[in-house]
Amino acid sequence: MLLGNLKVLGEAMKRYPADIHPQPMFTEIGTEHNLRGLFYVDISPFGEPMVFITDSAVALQVQTSPNIHRHPFVKTFLRGCVGTKSLFSTNGAEWSRQRSWFALAFSLSHLLKLVPGMVEESLVFKEKLTRFGVSGEVFSMNDATMKLAIDFIGRTVGDIHLKSQTEYSAVQNNFAKALSWTAGQTDPLWKKVVSPFMMDWYTRKLDGLLGDVIKKKYREGKDDGVEKSILDLALKGYLKDTGKVGGAKAVRPDLDPEFMRIALDNAKTFFVGGHDTTASLMTYLFYYLSINPTYLSRVREEHTTTFGPSLSSTLNALSSTPHLLNNLPLTSAAIKEVLRLHPVGFTVRKASPGTTATFEGRSYPLANHMICVLASSIHRDANIWSNPAEFDPDRFLHPETHSMNAWMPFEKGPRNCIGQQMATLEVRVVAVLTLRFFDFEAAFKGHGLSVPGWGGRAYQELNMSAKPKDGIPMRVYLRSDEGEIKPEH
Repeated sequence: MLLGNLKVLGEAMKRYPADIHPQPMFTEIGTEHNLRGLFYVDISPFGEPMVFITDSAVALQVQTSPNIHRHPFVKTFLRGCVGTKSLFSTNGAEWSRQRSWFALAFSLSHLLKLVPGMVEESLVFKEKLTRFGVSGEVFSMNDATMKLAIDFIGRTVGDIHLKSQTEYSAVQNNFAKALSWTAGQTDPLWKKVVSPFMMDWYTRKLDGLLGDVIKKKYREGKDDGVEKSILDLALKGYLKDTGKVGGAKAVRPDLDPEFMRIALDNAKTFFVGGHDTTASLMTYLFYYLSINPTYLSRVREEHTTTFGPSLSSTLNALSSTPHLLNNLPLTSAAIKEVLRLHPVGFTVRKASPGTTATFEGRSYPLANHMICVLASSIHRDANIWSNPAEFDPDRFLHPETHSMNAWMPFEKGPRNCIGQQMATLEVRVVAVLTLRFFDFEAAFKGHGLSVPGWGGRAYQELNMSAKPKDGIPMRVYLRSDEGEIKPEH
C-alpha cells in the first residue's frame, strides 16, 4: 500500500483539535473498527509501521518479554536529557545494578522520611495559591504545578533547593528549554533539523549547572549517616557494589567521576520522568474535584477526619505521623481515577526478530514495528470499566468492579516507573494542604475547543507528552483554615 493507512488517519484526525495528543484518536480507531487485543497502523512512507496494544494481558507480554526493549527513537528523542548512565538509558547488568540501588530509595518506607521536604515545598505552593486567591488572577494551573513538581524532585532526589516556585532557577529554565526542543514524528522538518543542536546546547548548560549543585551537596554536606535524599541511599548501594566503603578505595562522592555521572544522569531522568506526571496529576485532580463537588466534599471530610480541622493540626500530624498519608482511601482513589482518565502518553518499544505476542490463541508478529501499549484504550475498555468516560473514584474502592491489571499509567513489568509511589505520595501531601483551604474554578480560554469524553475543554494536548490543554487556566478562592468559605466569597 503506497500510503499505508494515512487516509484512515487523515479522516480520523479531522474530528479532533490539531493540538490533541493522539491517544484518543488511536483509542477510538480501535474501538470503532472492533480491533481487539492489538492492531497495526502503517504510516509509510513517513515512519515505521506501528502496532498498538489494547489488551492488558498482551500488554504484560510486551512489558515483560526479554526480547522487547525501549525503542531507539526514545533515546534519540530525549538525547542528553537522560544521559547515558541512567536507569532509563542503561540495559542488562548495568541497569539491574542501578535498579537495585534505587528500588530501596523509592520504597514507601524511605519516601515517608522525605515528607518534611514535600510539606515545605507544598506550603510554598499554598502561599502562591493564596496570592492568586487575593488578586483574583487567572493562572495556568499546570505551570504552577510544574514548578512545584520540579522543586519536589530536587528535594526528594537530591535534597536540593531549586526554588523554582519563587525565583528564577537556571536549572529549571535550561531543563525546560532542552525539553522544548524535542522533535517527534509530527513536528515540522525545520524543528527536526535544529532539534539536536538546540537540545545539546541546553543539555550541556544543564549538566554544568546541575552537576555543580550535586557536587556542592556532597562536597559541603555532613556525612552523619542519615540519608536525606534518594541519591544518598543510591550512593550506599553504589559504594557497596564498587567496594569503595572505607579503606584505601574510599573516595568522597564529588571526587568520584563514575558516581557523579550516574547521579547527574539519573537526576535528569527523574526530572524528565517525574515532572510531567506529577504536574498533570495535580492539575487534573484540582479540576475534576472542582466539577464534582460531592467527591470534593467527601475528600475534604476524609482529610479533616485524618489530620484534624486546621492547617496547624495537619502540619503537626504530617510531622509526627507521616504514615497517615496511607490512610486516605478516597483521595488515593481519586488520584488513580485521574491517572486512568489521563495517562501522560505511551512508551514505544522495539522487538527482536521473530518476536510475537499471543491474543486469544493466535500469534501476532511484533518485529519491525514501533510497539505502543495504549493505556488510554485499556483504561476505557467498557468490558472492564463501567461508564469508562466518567470520573468515578468510587470504582477503586470496590476491587470487584474491575481488574487492577488493566490500570497501567506507570506501566507493568520490571521496567515499570520506579517513581510511581513518590509521585502519588507527593500529590497526597499537596491535596491535604490545599483542598480544604481553596476552591478551584476553571477559566477556559475563548477558543471553544473541546473533546467530549476526553476531558472536554480540558483535553490533553500534545506538548512533548500529554498535557492539560492550556495548562487548565484557573481561579482560586480562599477558604479559612477550618475549611469554611470566607464570607466575601
